[in-house]
Amino acid sequence: MIPHPAPSGSFPTGKGRKTLGAFLVLFWLGLFAVPFLGAEDAGTLKPKRSWKEYFLGRSRGRSLPSRPGAKARADAFEELNPEGMVDLVDAQTTNIVDYGGYRANFRFYSAGGILSHLSFGVFQRLNIGASWDLEDLIGSKSPSTNPPTLNAKFRVYDGGMRLPSVAVGYDGQGRFFNDAKDEYDERERGLYVVFGRELLLPKLEFYGGANIADFKGSKFLGTVGASYTIEQKVALITEYDNIRVARDNRWNAAVRVFPIPSLGIDFGFRRIASNREKERIVRINYVGNF
Repeated sequence: MIPHPAPSGSFPTGKGRKTLGAFLVLFWLGLFAVPFLGAEDAGTLKPKRSWKEYFLGRSRGRSLPSRPGAKARADAFEELNPEGMVDLVDAQTTNIVDYGGYRANFRFYSAGGILSHLSFGVFQRLNIGASWDLEDLIGSKSPSTNPPTLNAKFRVYDGGMRLPSVAVGYDGQGRFFNDAKDEYDERERGLYVVFGRELLLPKLEFYGGANIADFKGSKFLGTVGASYTIEQKVALITEYDNIRVARDNRWNAAVRVFPIPSLGIDFGFRRIASNREKERIVRINYVGNF
């Protein structure tokens, strides 16, 4: 396990917080603003949907070709959004794995560790999965394992002309387990809500949300992020995560390359511009269907 030295120096508490606050206010205003591109006609009325259509009908607010079968739906969605873009670096998006599909990813991190994650589309709007953290798997040290954790995500709303898409979920996976504390140094995301929408340019997606690890001693944290997909071949990703105390905030970024639409390979950088130890990661993401 890589130790995390305590931050040195002092962090801004006055002007820095005001700047961060102004940034968050502008972000939320933009998130709920009417998008410049792709807006629907204000006079268009959407037909009412039954609860069966809500859970088993089309998701993500996109019109897919009317071909039967989970594979056809997944193939059609890949044409719009390669690999699903279910998450950024650490933070979640409002996207989910399609009904009847699955997503597996393997994250290679510091000191030869591998964090594996698997999720399934059990309903059109609901994903359930698990993750397993193995430390020192690659290298000369004896590998050690941490208990598997569960995760779930429910896409509440697909988004409309003025409102963003919304997803809620739970992620029990932390990072860098501390044996002395019997918990992760980077706590799990826990319960979270995330909002997202396309703004300014096609395929430029903005996300923002909040999360809490538990309701005993934890406090609410914030997240903002964005992704820009270029010609279905590469995505530029950035996020500002764990927002509450300046020394604990994390700025992460990555480039996600798509050799094929169902496969994404991340080259990521974590804790950029932080006094804490920086980290480089590689992650392999794959989506498929049954």
